Amino acid sequence: MPKIPEITYHAGAGKHAKAFYQLGKSTIPASMVTRMLANLSGKTGAALDRIFYQSLTKHESFLETMEAFELLPDEAVSAFIAVRPAKKISSGLRVSKVEKTAEIFAKGICKRFKGTPEEMVSAFLDAVNKSEFKAEAVDIISGYLESYGKSPTGFVKASNRKANPAAQAALEKYRAEKKQ
Repeated sequence: MPKIPEITYHAGAGKHAKAFYQLGKSTIPASMVTRMLANLSGKTGAALDRIFYQSLTKHESFLETMEAFELLPDEAVSAFIAVRPAKKISSGLRVSKVEKTAEIFAKGICKRFKGTPEEMVSAFLDAVNKSEFKAEAVDIISGYLESYGKSPTGFVKASNRKANPAAQAALEKYRAEKKQ
C-alpha cells in the first residue's frame, strides 16, 4: 500500500491567489471544500460518498490522486476538517453576524467617544438608550427609505450611489448566462 500524503491547507493571498487544499500534486479550492462540508453535515456512509463524489466532479485530478493513495471519502473529509483554518476576525474569515455588527459599531464609537474602551461603550449605550435617539434614528431611516428606497436585497439604501455601470452590465450578462 502506498504511503498516504497528508492533505494540507494553503491560505490564499488575495483575489487572484485563492486558498486551496493539496493532496500530493493535486489541489482543490478551499471554497469548494467549504460548500461540500456544509452539504455533508450529518451524513455518513453511502450518502457521504455520493455527495463527496458529486461535489468533486470538476476536480478529477484530485479524485485520481485520492484513488492512487487509496484515500476514502470519509478519510478525506476528516482530513479537510482537521486542517481547515481557525476562525479569524482580522482577516474577515468566518465571522458571525454579532462580530460583524460589533466591528461596524466599534468603528463609529471610536470616532465619536473618548476614554477607555469600557467608558466609550457605556457612553454609546447610554446615548442609544435615550428615547430621543430612537426617534431621531427612525426619522433618519424613514428619510433614507423615502429618498433612496430599498436595495434589491431588501436593505434600506443610505445614499443614491449607483454601482459601476460596466460592472452592472457584466453581472446582468453573467446572471442571464447562468439561467440558460
